[in-house]
Amino acid sequence: MDEFETFDPALFGLWAKAPVYGDGVAMDDPALVDAVRGVLLEIKSAEDAFSPGEELRRLLNEMTVEMRDQFSTFRRMRTSAEAALESGDDAAQKLARADVKAATDAMSLIVRTLEKVDSLQRQLARDREEAAERDADEGGYEEAVREVEELIERRAQERFEKRCLAAGIEIGEPGGAGGNGAVPPDTG
Repeated sequence: MDEFETFDPALFGLWAKAPVYGDGVAMDDPALVDAVRGVLLEIKSAEDAFSPGEELRRLLNEMTVEMRDQFSTFRRMRTSAEAALESGDDAAQKLARADVKAATDAMSLIVRTLEKVDSLQRQLARDREEAAERDADEGGYEEAVREVEELIERRAQERFEKRCLAAGIEIGEPGGAGGNGAVPPDTG
């Protein structure tokens, strides 16, 4: 038994745009899980809505699905070639050895590719997190200043209205109802 017998390409999953925390939905039907993984939604109408980073994430997810399928194909090919090694004539065994080697080489390349794709996905996720934090920090400060200014203005207006009412001044009128009003300039 070698490393490829125990290697599970499903360990290399698809990356979401944003991380999802908590327990995922557990599915009891493995056949359904495999069928759902194989379904790709048609999104051509929204092609222009994706940023270059999002396009790369989607492309890497598609590569991951393809590489997992290819790994399974080469695993089956190698298993059938190993069976042919035990039976058959010399020419068939020689061909089977070549098939085993080719399948093993391909599986090794696929594993390295999956590891590289996973590394790229991790870097993209880190970059998205850093960009989101940067945006939150930049916009967050300005937003906080604006909120504080609004709170100060609202509180000042409340205190002004309270003092006017205590002094018997109506807020909507110039000079208030109890005051002299605006005195016109002396024209005389």
